[in-house]
Amino acid sequence: MLVSSCFRILTTSNITVKNLRIFHEEMYAKYDSKIEHFNTSRNWTLKGYFQSWIYFYNDQNLIRRSFKFSPNIQEPADKFVESFRLKNKTIVGVHVRRGDMTTQYYQTMGYATATPSYLHKSMTYFREKYSNIFFIIVSDDISWCKENIKINYDKVFSKFDDPFIDMAMLSVCDHVIITSGTFGWWGAWLAGGDVVYFKGYPRPGSKIDQGMCREDYYPVQWIGME
Repeated sequence: MLVSSCFRILTTSNITVKNLRIFHEEMYAKYDSKIEHFNTSRNWTLKGYFQSWIYFYNDQNLIRRSFKFSPNIQEPADKFVESFRLKNKTIVGVHVRRGDMTTQYYQTMGYATATPSYLHKSMTYFREKYSNIFFIIVSDDISWCKENIKINYDKVFSKFDDPFIDMAMLSVCDHVIITSGTFGWWGAWLAGGDVVYFKGYPRPGSKIDQGMCREDYYPVQWIGME
């Protein structure tokens, strides 16, 4: 499924653009201030990830309003989350990225995977901060999560095989815990609540780490844990 088909983007157009120039980012997760000084007599296409909260800090509400999931994705996500929002429960989404990141290639690149101890520590943080907590866990490796998140109360695992429904669920949670990768990052940012992230990602000194600035990648109010 194409990403464009998963969102109801409200601000698109089909006009033909002339006098076009292309700007390529130098680092995938570092704010580049050169975009503040574009020649406004030209039209610009941005090529890259631009994975920094700073790019859209002044337009957060607009971005969240614009990136709405399609009804076939949002409706089952809302229904699942709301079924646990009884008795004023505080819902925390937990995204556990494993899959390809467990392979030797990605590990060498710096795609570190979070440990069970990090997940328990981050979940304990929310239990101590808020009352009546409930966790919804989404992952590309639910079997691993069931084996390593042993607590038998206040949690449920996603029943969906569709990653976009999982992201939509994260986006409507009150708060979010993330491990590695941009999927969890966007789910947490769209949710807009408290966020705990895994400080071990990416692995310090790795190739991925060299392509980013942590201060530009992780919003300043997010909380890093290991």
